Amino acid sequence: MLSIRHWLLALLILAPAAFPGSVVANTDQQQFVVVYVEFLPAKAAQGGRQLEQLAGLARAAAGIISFNVNQEIQRPNFYSLVETWNDAAAYQAFVNSTQTQAMLNAIQPLLEAPLDERAGNLVE
Repeated sequence: MLSIRHWLLALLILAPAAFPGSVVANTDQQQFVVVYVEFLPAKAAQGGRQLEQLAGLARAAAGIISFNVNQEIQRPNFYSLVETWNDAAAYQAFVNSTQTQAMLNAIQPLLEAPLDERAGNLVE
């Protein structure tokens, strides 16, 4: 059985085949980011709320295409953030903003492990 990480990676890779008209446009410039988040088990619910606030902030940011927060069913303290940005500059502007940095700092004490961020471009 595929783990949630492998399933999400497969979904991200197969998305262009399922949505060729919308996803493939501008793929040379789009920035795709997957961030794996592991909270302390006792802090999972609080951490999930913080991630939803981060998602709200991201969805209001310039250059966002999509930002999804996913919680692993079998391990409820594990989350993944799957993001698509117009370009790397939009993503960096969001990450470097004062509001985002404050939210990331608030999340730090809730973490079991450091954030595992994997940025990349779509490979066709």
